[in-house]
Amino acid sequence: MRLSDGGFPGAAAARRRRWLTGLAVSLWLAGGASAAADSSPTNGVVQWLDLPHPQLEICGLPWFKENAPDLWRLPKRAQTRVPKGVWNRAVSPGGGRIRLSCNSSCLGLRLAAVQPGGKRCCFDAFVNGQYAGSVSPQGTQRVDRVIFANQGRAWKDITLYLPHRNEVRVFAVGLDADAELRPPPPFAQPRPLVCYGSSVLQGTGALHPAQTYPAALARRLNLDFVNLGFGGAGKAEPEVVALVNQLDAGAYLFDLGKSYGAPEPERYNRMLDAIRAAHPTAPIFCVTPIYSTREAAQPDYRQRSEALRALMRRAAEERRQAGDPRLFVVEGLELFGEPDKALLADAAHPGDEGNELMARRLAARLEEVLGGRGQPLPGGAAARTNAAPPGARP
Repeated sequence: MRLSDGGFPGAAAARRRRWLTGLAVSLWLAGGASAAADSSPTNGVVQWLDLPHPQLEICGLPWFKENAPDLWRLPKRAQTRVPKGVWNRAVSPGGGRIRLSCNSSCLGLRLAAVQPGGKRCCFDAFVNGQYAGSVSPQGTQRVDRVIFANQGRAWKDITLYLPHRNEVRVFAVGLDADAELRPPPPFAQPRPLVCYGSSVLQGTGALHPAQTYPAALARRLNLDFVNLGFGGAGKAEPEVVALVNQLDAGAYLFDLGKSYGAPEPERYNRMLDAIRAAHPTAPIFCVTPIYSTREAAQPDYRQRSEALRALMRRAAEERRQAGDPRLFVVEGLELFGEPDKALLADAAHPGDEGNELMARRLAARLEEVLGGRGQPLPGGAAARTNAAPPGARP
């Protein structure tokens, strides 16, 4: 189901979405979702492309060549250098995607979770920009999952979004035995949007990895992106900022939210100065903390939230006044404020629909800057759809 640009589905539409989700799960199970690893999603007429594969494009995992086959978001050499809280979250491949273009009528994944149990774990598929289905692992057992089958032999541009809260392994992608492949289409910009920060950025409240707000934003603007959201561990430590600084981005988006901690400016200022020194012309977007219902109930929490917003706003505005026109403030309360609280998954984190709302509001701001002089990005929000995966708020 597609979310309209004007708002969100009503109660009847939400009930229908929940019904469709249950139907989809039933179909996946009927189609072989619990099959053993050697089974085929299409009665044996399939080819398995082992990962890594030259015709499977890996996006959003800039250190994949160093880490392969692990789908980690930071390089393995950094494990002993960054805070433990950062590394524990970096092993999940949030923002990572597998892209391909093919004329296969089916799509399968050979996969496994690294740890049993844990949070809900989804792989989401988009075909030609539209949501096509989701699958989940069966614990740590290597299994085959069917995302779709019998969908004709027309050419398809496929994006597979990897889980954003779980460490997983992907062994292979399954296609028709005689399927042809070609390179996927290019993004609107040659360099990615690099995002660093908090649990809101990582998508803690989102059920679907395709529906974190960086993923939904990048899909709207046809951008590649890297999501370096580390839950409550997004604190602008120099060791982590140095890794962010290694990435040559088309733009940087910093949303450290409440994770930044005590409202002292030194780490935040050092982060901005380090990025600007290494990347003198890249746009930098500083997002202040979004709304939390704890602000209404806890005066101390509200005061800290306001202090953090002021700190981040002041750091960006001081640099703009000093002659840096490519550094921008994005007010978090304008992306997600008190009127939007019904779309929270918990006290502080938007659910799927809340993330979609943030992406829609942020897209216009980024498109204006990245398109240059108000011109829209090629294939950007004005030209593309952004259908969202089904699912109610948890």
